[in-house]
Amino acid sequence: MKRGELKIKRLVGRDVMKDIEIAKKVGSDDAEDHQIVAESALPNLYLRKANQINATGDRPAFLKALEATVAVAEKYNDATTKEVAEKNIPQLYFAIGAADFQAQKFEEAIKSLDQAIARDPNMAMAYFVRGACYRSLKDDAKMEENYRLAIEKGTETNDARAVQQARSQLVSIFNNAGATAQRAQRWDDAIAAFSKTIEIDSGNSDAYYSLSACYNSKKSWNDAISTGEKALELRSGGDAKALDGVYYQLATAYAGKNDNAKACEYFKKVANEPFLVGAKYQIETVLKCK
Repeated sequence: MKRGELKIKRLVGRDVMKDIEIAKKVGSDDAEDHQIVAESALPNLYLRKANQINATGDRPAFLKALEATVAVAEKYNDATTKEVAEKNIPQLYFAIGAADFQAQKFEEAIKSLDQAIARDPNMAMAYFVRGACYRSLKDDAKMEENYRLAIEKGTETNDARAVQQARSQLVSIFNNAGATAQRAQRWDDAIAAFSKTIEIDSGNSDAYYSLSACYNSKKSWNDAISTGEKALELRSGGDAKALDGVYYQLATAYAGKNDNAKACEYFKKVANEPFLVGAKYQIETVLKCK
């Protein structure tokens, strides 16, 4: 007999257990019927006691009580009680894991979240919190994997909160990585990072704008134009000043392709600093736009 099961038997169902033992010793049909009735009540008593433990807030004890309930329900073929207990177990593992994450006990949190996911592979928030644990442990590969799984499972199960939080984290991480690489003039790394951003958030105009600038730095004019046009589309109707940088990148790309007419067209659209001085220089001195 498992230790957890023994503990529950000590706490609940003493009369039921006594009835079962007496019935086993008596050979009559009535005794056998009495035994069957008593045994059928036992899983529900385990579940009731588990719920009493839950009311105390002792999550580890509640978990042990639920696992003991499942074992007894299996033993006495009580599918309903087993199902009720099993539905609570992954949520409980998640709660324990989330609490450990808040306490910055990341390794312990991951172990509990692993158990939650093993029992409910579609629990999107468990993947999200596990991703946050790996982020704190600086394991970028596992962090990204779990955030992506949170988006995937959350989309499948309509868990909008998990999807939004995981997507927000990834967009921030990828944009920051892209910006860092861009400042260091590591154009390919920056492009890879910003491309991941738009994979997660196809409407992110900042990522498209940054891609256009990076492609211009690589003299990949066509790519600069396509991403610049997408940024322009996404920013249309918004703050006019937010368009100046996009106009400048598009003008630069067309100038690189020796399409001076289009380059002049876009440089002339620039109306505000910090891009206005550079645009005027291109218009008046370099391209001599009419």
